[in-house]
This record gives sequence, structure tokens and C-alpha cells, in this order.
Amino acid sequence: MRLSPVSRENPDTKILPVFVFDIGGVVIKWRNSGQIYRYIAQRYRLPIHPLTGALAPEVRRLESGDGDADECVERVLAGFGRRLIAGDSGGLLLAQPFKEKARLRKGVVQIITKLRREGYRVYALSNTCLPHLKVMRENGWPHLFDGFFTSCELGAVKPHRDAYLAVLGAVGTEPSQTVFVDDREENVIGAKLAGIRWPIHYTSIERLKQDIERILEVTTHGE
Repeated sequence: MRLSPVSRENPDTKILPVFVFDIGGVVIKWRNSGQIYRYIAQRYRLPIHPLTGALAPEVRRLESGDGDADECVERVLAGFGRRLIAGDSGGLLLAQPFKEKARLRKGVVQIITKLRREGYRVYALSNTCLPHLKVMRENGWPHLFDGFFTSCELGAVKPHRDAYLAVLGAVGTEPSQTVFVDDREENVIGAKLAGIRWPIHYTSIERLKQDIERILEVTTHGE
């Protein structure tokens, strides 16, 4: 991917875009929480669909920063007549599948690294819960970015407008100067509704490279 580096000597450079990347499904290979539900269902010998129906709203609450992981999982298991196995905790049950399965997508990491090396600011915005955030920190993934923002810390989840604007306010940029990348269409639509100028729906590394090249061509040389 050819990038146009940030130049302080180019008077025609009007916009220096700021990049915001989703984590799960973009930067890391982790599509959804279904792997968590399957892990718990197998471990506790529970039917997957009823468990998912009970646990998914609790996970969503945790992603918004509301509630305690241990209490949420214990409450759901109790509804099925189950108690935690010795050594288990709610946080551990949520984190273990993520720890085992989530892996960096090297091609996207290379794009992020190159963007930063060329002088562009790159941030992360992830819908996630504290047990998963702990795994990300243990793996050092936040260090790939200039700043790392999560829904459980912001108290707002994508695609709600507040999630996007909280990040942009924190980093000191405008929606009109922002590129947002997410694999979920509803989050891309949410970014557009929040005023973000360049929302990108991630489908492949090659397509992402093309989209970024097109945006940087516009911001460097004009439309």
C-alpha cells in the first residue's frame, strides 16, 4: 500500500485524516461472542440456544460498562440450575475462549503500523467487556495504536452516536477529518450518522488498502 506521508512543508495539505479502527473482526480474527456461548454451553452441558438467549443481553450490558462479569455469569448459570465449577469465575469463562481464539490479523496490523510511521494518528474503538480488555492488554495490543478506547470504559457502545463522538472528543479531531473502519455494517452506518466523513466497511485486507489509498489521495491532492 502506497501512502502519502504527512508533510509540514506542503501548503496544499488541508486535511490530515485521523483513523479509528474496530478491533474484533478487523484487527483481530474474532467475529462474535458465539464462541464464548459455545464454550460455556459445552463446559456446563447446557443447550446452546437458550444459554445464548440468556447470556447475550448480559454480555451486552458488560460491554456498556454496566454490571460485574462474575455476577452476570453466575446469575445466568443459576437460571439453568448450575453453579460455578471449582476454579471457574464469570470473568474467566468469558475471557478463556477469547484468549484461546483471538489472533492478530497481520495484514491489518501492517497497515496500521505503516500509517503511524507515515505520521497519521491511529486509534482503536472496540465494543468489548473488561475480561476481554484484560486479555488485550496482556497481549500488548493497545500499543499498536496512538490511543485505545473501549465501550466498557466509555460507557457507550457502537453504533450509538455517543461512542464515536466520545473518542473524537478525546483525541481532538472532527468527524469531518475521520476515517472509521469496522466489519459490522450497523457500526459503519452509525459512524456515518455521527458525521464521520469516511466510514469503511471492512471486508478484506486488499479492499481496505484500496479504500485507504483512495482517501489519502483525496486528502493529499484534493477531490
